[in-house]
Amino acid sequence: MKKSLAPKLFVGCFCVFLAGMALLTLLLPKAASSYYENRSLAEAPEFTWESFLSGEYFTDWETYFTDHVALRSYLMKAQTFLQVHVLRQPVVSDVVTDSDVLLGYHGYGSWDMSYAEASAAEAAVEPGDWQAMAESWGGQVYYLGLPEQYSYFQDHYPEYLENRSWVYPPIEEAMEKAMGEVGVPFVSMYTRWRQEGCPKAYYFATDHHYTIYGALSACRAALETVNEVQGLGLYVPQEEDLTFTTLPNPFLGSRNRKLFGLEDKGDTLTVAEYQEEIPFTRSDNGEPSEASLLALPATAEETATYNVFMGGDIGETVVDTHREELPTAVVIGESFTNALETLLYASFDEVHSIDPRHFTGDISQYLADLRPEVILIVRDNSAYFS
Repeated sequence: MKKSLAPKLFVGCFCVFLAGMALLTLLLPKAASSYYENRSLAEAPEFTWESFLSGEYFTDWETYFTDHVALRSYLMKAQTFLQVHVLRQPVVSDVVTDSDVLLGYHGYGSWDMSYAEASAAEAAVEPGDWQAMAESWGGQVYYLGLPEQYSYFQDHYPEYLENRSWVYPPIEEAMEKAMGEVGVPFVSMYTRWRQEGCPKAYYFATDHHYTIYGALSACRAALETVNEVQGLGLYVPQEEDLTFTTLPNPFLGSRNRKLFGLEDKGDTLTVAEYQEEIPFTRSDNGEPSEASLLALPATAEETATYNVFMGGDIGETVVDTHREELPTAVVIGESFTNALETLLYASFDEVHSIDPRHFTGDISQYLADLRPEVILIVRDNSAYFS
């Protein structure tokens, strides 16, 4: 009798647990996004006969409940802890954990790199068009090529994982050739930093971006190239011109974010400000905003992310120093421009930053209307051909 009671008790407790989880899932408020996954969560599907008959309606409800199940974040964090610290899996959520830095997982394989030349030529079409247009008012387009963190730290992959080191040099060569053919100087920071031994201070161990020190090195290289090509005599910042401040806040890098913040690798976030103040005004998407380049956390306990620089990704930001004797620059790129902008503004009258992912206007028309002396395209090598 006692033997038959135990399995019944187990089944009963399990059913109560499932019912409780289902009830909590229905009653608890629903979040619109997942902080650690950095994505929007599914919304409750709307009924249509078409989706009902195709079965898509029921699939959408399954996705919705999967995204909003009670205690989901806690369960996923526990699963990640188990994978990283108990099972010691070398790759978790497409992040390589068996290294002193967190890197993107590539899989395995090799392929013919002959595609690079044609892809680079295609990538150079739009910059070439902008260059042809800018020549009419004496402007110049430049392309600042940055290594994504996994290529910067390619030597930190475990020997048994693919680091794709054979991919990057031919791509850099193809880009330099293609941009040169359309009159756009190509500044390869991958090549430069490889020659410097890839200083560890230039990139985060747990984020795919560079640090403020990497941004400063890239800023200097870009401005030096502009001075060589156009002879503008732009100010090139030195480390001694800046005050560096390391925030006390815990830092959450983009790769560690995918691991629910369980692997900080000792990362901190450092920002830089010019010792000699340069007054400026700022606008975002055409509206005046606070004259600040750093979105600092309100308290020392709050988590800091790369979005401290410029407050994250914005379609159009204009920083105006009101020094009309200096040239105007337009920076076109994605999130790697954010840290760069906190340094670049000191060398120009105005710096206009355009993030093509969020900008709603026509970039070519924007350039034609503004007629900037310097147009700087900033891309990391994972996005050259996209």
